[in-house]
Amino acid sequence: MSLKRKLEGEIEIREGASDAFYDIYKSKPHLVSHASSHFVQSCDLHHGDFGTPGAILSWNYTLDGKAGVCKTEIEKVDDENRLVRQKVIGGDLMDDYKSLVFTCHVVPKDKETSIVRWIFEYEKVRPGVPEPSAMMDSVLAAAKDIDDRHHGIKK
Repeated sequence: MSLKRKLEGEIEIREGASDAFYDIYKSKPHLVSHASSHFVQSCDLHHGDFGTPGAILSWNYTLDGKAGVCKTEIEKVDDENRLVRQKVIGGDLMDDYKSLVFTCHVVPKDKETSIVRWIFEYEKVRPGVPEPSAMMDSVLAAAKDIDDRHHGIKK
């Protein structure tokens, strides 16, 4: 029985924030905590350089009221298509998933908006493990938080 799955989600952000969002997620992920501290408390570089394949990042986050740690390795950066792909290589998420890959893609929609599209590809360790929908909701909300912060909207 295959427990491999894919979950996709997207959210609109203002076009003026799309480059800023991509730059923060790709090259300055430690700044995510400034806009979305209720979700991401910190992101530290453990190996390599921010924004380059092979870089290893450690994320401290809160999901459903529980503190967690996630270690990721950047697999792919495509500046032309504004896409970053990270593979989870350690942390709490590995308790439930054999493999988990996050792909973030920023796509222009029209003159005023862009779409932040997230794709999670994962394999559960056993039946009954919940879908990572809470994580999806949180990364989408963080994109909106970065958009709002970029435009000076305080929450």
